[in-house]
Amino acid sequence: MNATYGDTTGDANYHSLQVTAERRFKNGLARLGAYTWSHSIDNVPTQQGGSEGPVPQDIRYRFLDRGDSSFDIRHRISQSVIYDLPFGKGRRVDISNPVGRAIFGGWQVNGILTLQGGLPFTPTLATSASNAGGSRPDRLTTGQLSNPKLTHWFDTSFNVPGAAWATSRLYTYGNGGRNILRGPSRFNLDCSIFREVPIAERYRAQFRAEFFNAFNHPKFDLPNSTIGSAAAGVISSTVGSLRDIQLSLRLMFSAARSAADSAPAPARRDRAPGR
Repeated sequence: MNATYGDTTGDANYHSLQVTAERRFKNGLARLGAYTWSHSIDNVPTQQGGSEGPVPQDIRYRFLDRGDSSFDIRHRISQSVIYDLPFGKGRRVDISNPVGRAIFGGWQVNGILTLQGGLPFTPTLATSASNAGGSRPDRLTTGQLSNPKLTHWFDTSFNVPGAAWATSRLYTYGNGGRNILRGPSRFNLDCSIFREVPIAERYRAQFRAEFFNAFNHPKFDLPNSTIGSAAAGVISSTVGSLRDIQLSLRLMFSAARSAADSAPAPARRDRAPGR
């Protein structure tokens, strides 16, 4: 028998500063940029645990789990660009040669660049000391490194003099907070190139080449956060997809107008009242 219940004790708030700059389409160029500086805080973990460690660590005092949300991204920048290359008939660089016009005319390039800070995560103990499920370690220093690497993302020193972490006293909870460390930042560029070619009065063909994660830049996942484990601090996986290239050809057309549709509408003659 399974039982499902709802809980209304969660608490969360979100604050942000959002800035947008736009250049409207002019001379073949349009640009839109956005920056968000934000902070989301809550005491409600994703699916009651997971990468956020034992939550709640102490079910009697939910407020002790108040911390950065698992999706909290402090800084995020996005920039999109649309640019009609200035080559071809009727453009800034008019190519009179029909062969050159056929090769270089009518191209458009587009791009979306995204930069964002890392997501938070929670250090946990490999062996719980609380005797009440999982527990977090005592935090003795920040646990951060000035030059983190994929094989050593944060300070994992444990139970030695000068260590960043220690096991809490037996049957007590560690003082390490929820989501107190940050994973790697992420970078992504999607771009595309289009070209439209008129075939007839009503028909146009469009060639599209789209490149997702164009630089094939990996997006690294969060590190192993289990203090006392040999793999602690190691990032061993990625998220998202690697470079993806998509080619397509579209045929576009406009509906033909019949002679009846093209003829002017007859003038309306309203009868006078009483006739």
